[in-house]
Amino acid sequence: MRPVDAAGDAAAEGLDDRARGLHRKLVWITFFRVVSITVLLGGTAAVGWESAPDLEATAPLYTLVIATYAVSVAFALALRARRLLVPLAYGQLALDVGIAAAVVALTGGAESVFVFMYSLGIVNGAILLYRRGALTALAVALGAHLVVALLPHHGHRAVPVGLLFVHGSAFVVTAVLASYLAEQLRRTGERLAARESDLAEITALHEAIVQSVTSGLVTLDRAGRVTFLNRAGEHMLGVLATDVVGRPATGWLATIPADVARGELDHLIGGAESLRLGYSSFQLIGRDGAAVGKALIFQDLTQLRAMEEKVARSERLADLGGVAAGLAHELRNPLASMMGALELLRQAPGLAGEDRRLMEIALRESGRLGELVTQFLAFARPAPPRRVRCDLAPVVDETLDVLANDPALAPVDVERALAPAPAHCDPDQLRQIVLNLVLNAAHAAGDRHPPPARGRVRVACGFDAIGTFVAVEDDGPGVDPADRDRIFLPFFTTKQDGTGLGLATVQRIVDAHGGSVALEGAAAGGARFVVHFPAPADAADADARAAG
Repeated sequence: MRPVDAAGDAAAEGLDDRARGLHRKLVWITFFRVVSITVLLGGTAAVGWESAPDLEATAPLYTLVIATYAVSVAFALALRARRLLVPLAYGQLALDVGIAAAVVALTGGAESVFVFMYSLGIVNGAILLYRRGALTALAVALGAHLVVALLPHHGHRAVPVGLLFVHGSAFVVTAVLASYLAEQLRRTGERLAARESDLAEITALHEAIVQSVTSGLVTLDRAGRVTFLNRAGEHMLGVLATDVVGRPATGWLATIPADVARGELDHLIGGAESLRLGYSSFQLIGRDGAAVGKALIFQDLTQLRAMEEKVARSERLADLGGVAAGLAHELRNPLASMMGALELLRQAPGLAGEDRRLMEIALRESGRLGELVTQFLAFARPAPPRRVRCDLAPVVDETLDVLANDPALAPVDVERALAPAPAHCDPDQLRQIVLNLVLNAAHAAGDRHPPPARGRVRVACGFDAIGTFVAVEDDGPGVDPADRDRIFLPFFTTKQDGTGLGLATVQRIVDAHGGSVALEGAAAGGARFVVHFPAPADAADADARAAG
């Protein structure tokens, strides 16, 4: 909005406020007039009727009362026209003074006890239009009272000049005091409105600042009830401020120790997802120095802690890999010599049947040991990924075709749900990931469904809420919750003949690509491993920054 428009809107709002105030005062003065004319004139008419029930003498009073009611109703109806409020205000002044003059004329002229009603009209003028209204009502009252005083009355007595002077002086004093008080009231009201406007702006600014911060903020009163929760806090905690304000915080937020200013806590959202929140709490101190409540600032540390754990795991694996790579390299040469010697001994003539069987066992186990050393070297010293832009679907499809004749997949049915999924990755290492995950899934599904039953393995790729993914799901027994944190560790396995390097290798490859791998529960009760790769644009930017 432009400054001129803002100023125009402010001016229009000010005019509207003044119009509402004038309308409200006109309503109350109309109501006060009806009440006062009823009490004063009605009471006087009743007394006159009891003392001398002369209809001719009291008829003017009743006529005046009825006319006042009629005019007041007409004014009340006219108040609906907001554009005529100022003319109506002047009309109210004239009506009040006119009623006062009529009452005075009917009750003894200048010597009437109702002369004070002129002062009421002057006060009403000050209330409605401040100094201008008081002076206008004063001028009309002086003229009306002089006319009434000069009119012939019963007994035709001359009106004392001193009495007129006293009345006029009283009117002037009333006008001066009423206008002064009305102006003071108007200025005070304007200053109060300005202060309220400033306070509203400060409150709005404070609200905007607090609502815009990325950290969660919740305030509590002395009894521990929530008094405020910002938008970031609503998002982190999974609640709405309207639902928790006024309620004890202990009902939906973990209890914060009173003597701990900083710390971390676990918060469940919807009873399922757990967040790791870091918090800082402090007392809210009022102007008198007493504690009025407590404030809590918190941040979501879930991803940070997961990243720290990932970095720590990578560091441990790097240290282990450095030591293990040297050890595996040293084992490889003597192992090759042993296997060559065993092969020569097996081909020697005159080898007895039992000796030949033992030689076959030695050669087979040496081969397994050589394969384990080769896998361990691949895990300990993985080749850096040669990432290119590729579609995951054909790479995964080709890998499944290669695995189709593997004996490990014989007792299971492999389902494919492959959608186009462009990513930035090493196709060879992607094949290694799929190979390890599918073989693990086939073993799990085969163990749960012994022949003639068949297990099921489902392989999918495509897009989800996070990005490009490859997922391998089985209907096996699933993963024991106690083992979930250890399945990606080297040499951890639940299979009798497993090496414990398959999932660890998957983790290393995914980390090298800047992606993520997660274990989820499968719909059929087994396990579901989901691997996410960076999008092509994100990965290319990361490579460019690393090269720069």
